[in-house]
Amino acid sequence: MAEPLNVFTIPAGAPFLPVLAEALLDGRLGPLPDLTRDPLALAGVTVLLPTRRAVRAFRETLIRKLGAEAAILPVIRPIGDADEEDHLLDPGIESGAERLVLPEAIGRLPRQLALAELTLAWGRAVRRDLLDLAPDEPLLIPASAADAARLASDLARLMDDMETAGLPWEKIRALAPEDHAKYFQITLDFLAIAFEASPAMLAERGLVDPVVRRDTLIRAEAARLAANPPTGPVIAAGSTGTIPATADLLKAIASLPQGALVLPGLDQDLDEAAWKAIGETGAASVGHPQYGLKQLLGRLRIGRADVTPLGVAPSALAWRARLAAEALRPAETTDMWTALRTGFVEPRALEASLAGVTYLLAHNEREEGLAIAIAVREALETPGATVAVVTPDRALARRVSAELGRWDLKVDDSAGARLDLMPEGVFARLLAEALAEPAEPARLLALLKHPFAAFGMDPRDCRK
Repeated sequence: MAEPLNVFTIPAGAPFLPVLAEALLDGRLGPLPDLTRDPLALAGVTVLLPTRRAVRAFRETLIRKLGAEAAILPVIRPIGDADEEDHLLDPGIESGAERLVLPEAIGRLPRQLALAELTLAWGRAVRRDLLDLAPDEPLLIPASAADAARLASDLARLMDDMETAGLPWEKIRALAPEDHAKYFQITLDFLAIAFEASPAMLAERGLVDPVVRRDTLIRAEAARLAANPPTGPVIAAGSTGTIPATADLLKAIASLPQGALVLPGLDQDLDEAAWKAIGETGAASVGHPQYGLKQLLGRLRIGRADVTPLGVAPSALAWRARLAAEALRPAETTDMWTALRTGFVEPRALEASLAGVTYLLAHNEREEGLAIAIAVREALETPGATVAVVTPDRALARRVSAELGRWDLKVDDSAGARLDLMPEGVFARLLAEALAEPAEPARLLALLKHPFAAFGMDPRDCRK
């Protein structure tokens, strides 16, 4: 009989990294050494987190928890950002036979340019009979080099998604019969770039796709851990295993004698009918927030009852998480919404779950960004307060950052900054536009007014 797995979860609403640090230091992550008596024992622990940002934040959290005590921090490495071998594979491996040697991954820009070149070649060779074109009628697929670059970008994303999911390209051919529509046949001809022309091009250059390299590295680490279990504890935290290769690694870690897996926000209160409906009753439930965790538990061959919770969320946040779970329950079980109010057993729990939540209706994007910036500025009046703005809208994030600049507040943007929006990038773009259209007065004037346009002179003299 297999040994029980050490799988834990930190509920939604509880501070993930502080709870993880406390559980690590208190020895609550399974058969791990008591780190409260010997802080130096941390040096033998390996912690894998989803991103480099999480690695930095967890390191700072551990330092705060340890206070003035001397300690050597554990080895903390990212999984999701593993671009290079040293970021994921054990750096302690000395044997050349054990090290995995892979071709270099093609860069993002060279890859897009190569796919754009293949797209242009496909446009010249596409079967004209499928489109019922006259011999002298122009074919506008792609319409231009810029159009080919856009098609190449979409194709690269599709290639990454297919490779990540581990789906063979042959499945696309089965989406529609051969006589279904001629335009689908054109699409199949175009996708042949991905599963025929692109691999041949990469092999000729001695390169691989970035996703292929990443997945190979992750699976190699999973195989190494299974074959040679490390002597120290290994903890993987914060990952949902939505990438199959990552799920294999998480399973290998959870199976180690001193391994532990900490899941983020597994919903252990959702009723069994709703949990069973996730991912089993149609494509719609595949997008459920708990779908990835359910798939991972299936790989581990355990149920929600086998997962040990760590930490407790504040009551208001716990009720808010419950409300969000009810709002996002699978469509097949939404008839249970009628019992939502009676399901909140504590008095006024439904109202308490929305305490502190504000709904703001802005008239335009500028008002929206300004309102968020003012809310951030007001919150920072409290000493020691920290504020996070979470949005998928990059334009809104830049607008909020610009508004906060009024108060000299610098924003740590986890998504980075676009080069074409930095002063250097703007100047390079203006220069290129002026060279491309030298007779356009507005472009030339914009270049002349840029602070970087000094023409070999002292900038102050040039401004005069």
